Amino acid sequence: MNKKYLYATIALMLLGAVVYYFFLRTGPRPEWSPENALNLSAAPLLQDAMTAQSLADAVDQSLRYFDKQDPESAVAFGAQWVKVSRISESLLHFKTKLLELGLTSAFFVYVRESFSFFKSAAAKVLFTGYYEADLRGSLTKTETYKYPLYKKPDDLFLIDLSKYYFYDRAKKIPAVIRGRLNTDRTIVPYHNRQAIDNKGILKGRDLEIVWIDNPVDVFFLHIQGSGIVQLDNGEQMRVNYADANGHPYNAIGRLLLQQGALTRENISMQSIRRYLESHPQQMDDIFNYNPSYVFFRVVDEGPIGSIGVPLTPYRSLATDRRLMPRGALCFVETELPVLDEEKNLTGWKPFQGFVLNQDTGGAIRGADRADLFTGYGETSRLTAGYMKQPGTFYFLLLKENHPIIELPN
Repeated sequence: MNKKYLYATIALMLLGAVVYYFFLRTGPRPEWSPENALNLSAAPLLQDAMTAQSLADAVDQSLRYFDKQDPESAVAFGAQWVKVSRISESLLHFKTKLLELGLTSAFFVYVRESFSFFKSAAAKVLFTGYYEADLRGSLTKTETYKYPLYKKPDDLFLIDLSKYYFYDRAKKIPAVIRGRLNTDRTIVPYHNRQAIDNKGILKGRDLEIVWIDNPVDVFFLHIQGSGIVQLDNGEQMRVNYADANGHPYNAIGRLLLQQGALTRENISMQSIRRYLESHPQQMDDIFNYNPSYVFFRVVDEGPIGSIGVPLTPYRSLATDRRLMPRGALCFVETELPVLDEEKNLTGWKPFQGFVLNQDTGGAIRGADRADLFTGYGETSRLTAGYMKQPGTFYFLLLKENHPIIELPN
């Protein structure tokens, strides 16, 4: 490694860690923790009207993830810590019975009798949806295609706080924070959205992956995390989240509510999009309310969730990665929108089914939030855009004579 970058990295890690540590010590502590996010619960009434094959495929993706983990490492299921090997075994047993029995009443009886259920400790969980976006772009900047998707810059440093002596004593802090080395060799947060989009701080660094024709599509892609770009040469490019600038995620819907531009009754992804497109002069100010900025990569398969495996429509869930067992089996209860032939919202229908916890998101914080992946295409986009429904979720773990690791002091 170049000595300049080595010294910069070391300085960034040390100074950033110290600053962040003292800031967090004096600031408010988050309400939720891995220990209190889930509670052991009675099993709910199990139903699942989707296909067994889609569920088996999603289980396989989680098994891919666990195959790369240390089987002896521990994952929190609420106040209990469980070995990765036990979670993998739970998924294998579940899949074996699923392929044998299908999504039948006999299978549901087996699951209720054979698995422990850990329910979200939140009184009510807010379910939203997300989708794989559809965009139009070009590999060349033109008057039509002029809004860039950037790849991860080489001056974006990640500071691994978990390697520092204070981390175990300050359990609420994140494992990783982000920053950059300033010209005066001080450590500062990475550039925010305004600096990148309005001041052009990343221009001239050959970071542009593709150019998009619509700034609203770009902004929503930053929220969704993945998309398919229909290029002007007839080809397709699949892009996926690579990293973020480390700034907090602020929902622009909250800003529009505060300003009275939208109401709680009519707010949705669709109404936000309509407002933005009918008020182009306000776009920059509204976008800059959210300083978080996402960088992308080109992928062959996808979309890829935060655990590094492809997502399955209506079988992949995003939760708070700090709290919930990543890759684990889950059962959800919420509602999906009902759309008429003109794609208008006409009501809501119950949704219950097994999902896998394979993703996370900047807005998904706490035991009271979950985001359901709805897939690709117009119906998926509209479904995700309307979703803001109450519900709950349960994590499942096979009842076997495997040792439970005691929670460390």
